[in-house]
Amino acid sequence: MSRFTPIALGLALPFSLATQAAWADLTPQEVWGDWRAYMEGMGYEITATETANGDDLTVSDLSFSFAIPESDGAMSMSLGSLAFNQNRDGTVAIVMPDTVPITVTGEDAANGGEPFTVTVNFTQNDHAITVSGDPEDMTYLYTAQNFAMDMTRMKVGDKEMSGDDARINFSGTNLSSTTSMTIGDMRGYDQNGSIESMAFDLFVNDPDKADAQGAIKGTMGGVTFTGQGELPLEVAKGADMSTLMAGGFDATGSLSYASGSSEFDIKDPENGNYVMNTTSQGGDFGFKMSANGLAYDVAQRDVNIGVTMEMMPFPFEIKMAESGFNLAMPVSKSDEAQDFAFGLNLSDFTMSDIIWSMFDPAAQLPRDPATVVLDLTGKVKMLVDWMNPEAAAQMTGSPGEVKAVNLGTLLVSAAGAKLEGAGDITFDGAAGGLVPGAGNPIGDVDLALAGGNTLLDKLVAMGLLPQDQAMGARMMMGLFTVPGDAPDTLKSKIEFTPDGQILANGQRLR
Repeated sequence: MSRFTPIALGLALPFSLATQAAWADLTPQEVWGDWRAYMEGMGYEITATETANGDDLTVSDLSFSFAIPESDGAMSMSLGSLAFNQNRDGTVAIVMPDTVPITVTGEDAANGGEPFTVTVNFTQNDHAITVSGDPEDMTYLYTAQNFAMDMTRMKVGDKEMSGDDARINFSGTNLSSTTSMTIGDMRGYDQNGSIESMAFDLFVNDPDKADAQGAIKGTMGGVTFTGQGELPLEVAKGADMSTLMAGGFDATGSLSYASGSSEFDIKDPENGNYVMNTTSQGGDFGFKMSANGLAYDVAQRDVNIGVTMEMMPFPFEIKMAESGFNLAMPVSKSDEAQDFAFGLNLSDFTMSDIIWSMFDPAAQLPRDPATVVLDLTGKVKMLVDWMNPEAAAQMTGSPGEVKAVNLGTLLVSAAGAKLEGAGDITFDGAAGGLVPGAGNPIGDVDLALAGGNTLLDKLVAMGLLPQDQAMGARMMMGLFTVPGDAPDTLKSKIEFTPDGQILANGQRLR
């Protein structure tokens, strides 16, 4: 799993300055001074030329450099010039040129420290950044009719990549955001904003494979976003995300959109070309990150996916009324068990008839929408602070010990059959138990299956399942289940006892 580092915060700086303007005061000099103090407190080295003109201040030749965690390298970034102007009403205007060239240089640790240079033009039209309030409670308003980020140069080692080799473009319209910033022992922020529309266009040639390339294009409409959190005033130079969180870093954010679309166009001479198009009627993305844990929550509505593959003579399409997942996990080593969660939701999943006809030409199976729902929660004892690069590098086994699992919901409904389940399991922690490192499970799980035998009969009739394998499946169901209250239904209670026994409907299996 990837880890967040201050590099990500640094690379996001130009856009966040425009959308949040998150470090300012009530006079130009104080605005710039507070912003500079914040960045230096985060471990960045800053160089700039300051030129005062009355109450106004121009900061030119602005650049940042910072150490890269997990390596001995560093990166630097140039932003050009900014102006901090005193308004007559006591507010401060942060003025950026319509085009700001951003140059990032560093070393690619993944390729033996090969040097690289990337230049991106950040452009905006009809934009304004205004800071108001008082030094301990400031409000930042940013608006822009249009904005865009275009990569204009990429050089890796001695190779200069042109627009025919790689392309990165992001753009948006009608952006508006408001950020409230409080400054004390920590820096707190509360942000909300909206973007009328966004688009992205990415392209890359594979330098290791002739005629291999990939392109991704997409749009999003009706975007809204929020963010809240606290940032430490000072962090050691080159600190990783684990150090930031230990210093009090705490962030919560969300992004929602009303509609979206994307197109993937992959050219692969070895495995065949394919094109995938997707559309959705909106979705949501949320995250939380602090020393207490990391959490994601992602959902999309009315998803349509169409795929055309060179190796297949026809396109196929799938649809879902809703798709999403959630994940929550602890990040810090602790002697106490901490909460975790995992969820999956694929509702009303359907496939085009052309896919069904590949294995069910006579339409023997019900083609009702399928649904898969999983809701798992539990407790885990973390043995490693896995967001600490040094600790993660020394990790040889599992980063944690599972202490409890709650199956809140299990639902698989497809092809006329439905499986449901729920249960609670804890682990006694004894060495040499049924589960290595966790001990013996204690608790029970209830399962119910409807339409299972009918589905087996149809699969045999279609020739998709040999008769002997179907018979083996029925024998297993007979061993672990008992008849339910309705025809073609089965149920089972699997129990794990404190003395290490496993029972199925009261019958001992172990």
